[in-house]
Amino acid sequence: MSWYISPDEIISGIRKRYPTEKLIGPPQRPIAPRVTYANENLYGVMIYIYGEGIKGQYLRHGYFDREGKRYWAIEYGWVTLYGRMYDGKILPLVVLGVPTRFVFQHKPAEFVGFTLEEVPLGYLECLERQMINVDRVMRGEDPVLIIDKYDLLRGDGAPVPSEFIDRMIEQHKLIATLQNTLWEYEKAIKDYKTTIAMLQARVAKLQELTNSYESRLIKLGTEVTGVQQELIRLREEVLVRGAEAESLEEARRKLRDIMDDLTEIVEDIAGWVSTLKRTVEMKKKEVESR
Repeated sequence: MSWYISPDEIISGIRKRYPTEKLIGPPQRPIAPRVTYANENLYGVMIYIYGEGIKGQYLRHGYFDREGKRYWAIEYGWVTLYGRMYDGKILPLVVLGVPTRFVFQHKPAEFVGFTLEEVPLGYLECLERQMINVDRVMRGEDPVLIIDKYDLLRGDGAPVPSEFIDRMIEQHKLIATLQNTLWEYEKAIKDYKTTIAMLQARVAKLQELTNSYESRLIKLGTEVTGVQQELIRLREEVLVRGAEAESLEEARRKLRDIMDDLTEIVEDIAGWVSTLKRTVEMKKKEVESR
């Protein structure tokens, strides 16, 4: 069973879905279209064909006339901008026209050079009028080139619904915004991981200091216990010395009392001796006078 869908089957399906539209015949393709021009305002712009989807990014285009009508032959593919750093790493900077997270993480001075890679996918043909917002893309107002290749939007000459274009542009901008938000989240997560690693290193250092301080505290506790025991011993010794001092003071007081008593006795004896001496002298004088 083949999964290949021929152009006739595609056209038949479109006819069934849009019965009021005019018949779409098989596209007449030149054998080798000349794609020679590259417009700087269109380069890298995403190409969306209504009814098919995203084809790729604009690379270059050429012109040709068929049945008096002007056609564009557009070569499309993928465009990626790479940057080579001084350490040899090659990083994707712009993919599908959208900057990657590396644009926000690195400065231009960190790159040695830049490389633009083109991957051609094919080419498509369309009438110039079928590029419904080419003017807005050229002015930089729309990031997606919408091509109504099968005139499904215009119908019988009806104007292109502006709501569809605005919705497409809004969705593309929303995708770009979500990508930028995702990159910011990734950058924030990386910063958080770096902060967590720094905090873990600090915690490890603090844990090491805590263990060191605990060892010192244990050592100081042992020393304090020894000092406390020494203080208790000195206190007991002071109490003993105090008791001895009190005993010595009591003995000194008793000796002082004894000395006072002896002094009084000596004074009494001295008085008695003086009295006796005077009495002897008086008796001696009486004897001599007789």
